[in-house]
Formats: sequence, C-alpha cells, structure tokens
Amino acid sequence: MIFDYFFWVVALGTMILGFTAGVIGTTIVIEKQSQLGDTIGHAVYPGIIAAFMIFQTRKTIVLLAGAIVVGLIAFWLIQFIQKHTSFAFESILALVLSSFFSLGLLLYSVVQNNPAFQTVNFAGLKNYIMGQAAYMVRSDVELIIMVCLIVLAIFILFYPKIKITLFDKVFAQSIGINQRRISQLLLLMSLFLIVVGLQAVGAILISSMLVAPATAAKQWTNSYPKMLIISGLIGMVAAFIGTLISTYVSKIATGPMIVIVLSLISLFSILLSPNGWLFSYFKHHKGGNV
Repeated sequence: MIFDYFFWVVALGTMILGFTAGVIGTTIVIEKQSQLGDTIGHAVYPGIIAAFMIFQTRKTIVLLAGAIVVGLIAFWLIQFIQKHTSFAFESILALVLSSFFSLGLLLYSVVQNNPAFQTVNFAGLKNYIMGQAAYMVRSDVELIIMVCLIVLAIFILFYPKIKITLFDKVFAQSIGINQRRISQLLLLMSLFLIVVGLQAVGAILISSMLVAPATAAKQWTNSYPKMLIISGLIGMVAAFIGTLISTYVSKIATGPMIVIVLSLISLFSILLSPNGWLFSYFKHHKGGNV
C-alpha cells in the first residue's frame, strides 16, 4: 500500500521541512540572497565527510554537526572576503561554492579509496548530494521536526524586528534594531534548515526548498503575512505530492521529485498569478490600445 507507515514517516518529515523552508525562504527572496542559500547548501557537504572521517560513524546527528560547523566556516569566509576585497558578491559565492563542494567530493574519494575507512559502511554518504528521503527513519524525521519547530519559534519571537528589517532598514536603524544581528540570525536559521534537509533533498537541491515556495508566493500577494502562509503551504503541499509520486512510481527519487513539483508551481505562479507575466502582458496590451 502507498499510504503505509513508512510513507507517512517520509511525508511528515518532508512536509514539515517544506513548510518551514517556505516560511524562512521568504526572507532570502526578499533580501535577494537566493544564491547565498545555494552556496551554503553546497558548502556543507565536506563537513559531512570530515565528520565521518574523524568519528568513523554514520550517525545522522554527528554528520549534521560537521555540516553545521563547515557551513559556519563558509559563511564567515564569504563575509571575510567581501569585507577585505573588491570582488563582486556573486563571484565570491561562486568561488566558495565550487571550492567547498569540490573539497567534499575530494574527501569522499579519499574515504572511498582508503582502507582505513572501510570498516564502516560509507555508501550512504553520497546520498547527501542528491538526497535519499525514502531511507529516512523515525529518528531522522524527529530531528527534522525538532529543528523546524525551534526555527519557527525563533522566527515568531523575532518576527516584528525581522519584518521591519526586511522592509524598512532606515526605520529599523532609527529605533535601534541591530540589522547585522537580524541578518545573521536569518542566515543561521537557513543554515540549520539546509543541514537537516540534506538527507531528504540533498546538497544540490536543498536551496530550491527555500527559494521556490517564496518565489511562487510572492506572485500571489503583496502582503508579507499572507506571503508567509502561502509560501509555507506551497512548500508543504509540494513535499507531499513529490513524496507521493516518488512512492507510487518506482525508481524516482523523492528529493528531485519535490523540487520538480515546486518548480512547476513556481512556473504556474509566475505565468498565471494576478502579479504574473500573463496578467501583466494583457494589462499592458489593453492599456496600449486605449
């Protein structure tokens, strides 16, 4: 049966991740930092391999701790290069992304070919590149739920300051809001979501769960509170549909399927929403004839 216990374990994990990523992703889209999320998503992979090499274990919590440490290093490095050089921000992101992800692949090849690491099964390490949601167990889902609830609680707690910082930086500065701290908090929450989402979606695709729902939601409303709800629901629905299709159709990976569903929803929203291209085209065309 499709709707069995194992389906709901995976579906629950991906849906909660999708909802939370959709909410937090709105801040990334509004701040126009989508590429930063993609960079961090790729950059955490060597942390997983390094943690495996050091501790000789595939325990999820250990591997994800390594990913968090390396993700913070990557974030610090981006800020350091940006502060002390005149390179374009996009160039810095491209440099960090390619360097860290290449390091992860290099470390994986070392693990694969070195007899010292053959005592522990390392095959699952490669799943963190593209994700392997179908093999998530209850403990993995519990970790996702715990992290997502903490992230959502922090977001709700700081919501007034976050909203002001996103939309009126001058006013935020005038009332004493530390914008740098808020930005770091948002990026830290994104990092934790990226890390716990690696097993479900993978390093290459995880940024899509942050960016795509918010991009689609932005086409349907100009209200930020409504955008948060719509983005979260899009992430959750896409996760459920992607999980359902990958369960029903054999040999289809869950993570990529979820991202494809998100992409289709985003494309539909960009074309056919009230703020979308088609409505804008006809409005402009009609106005031009008048």
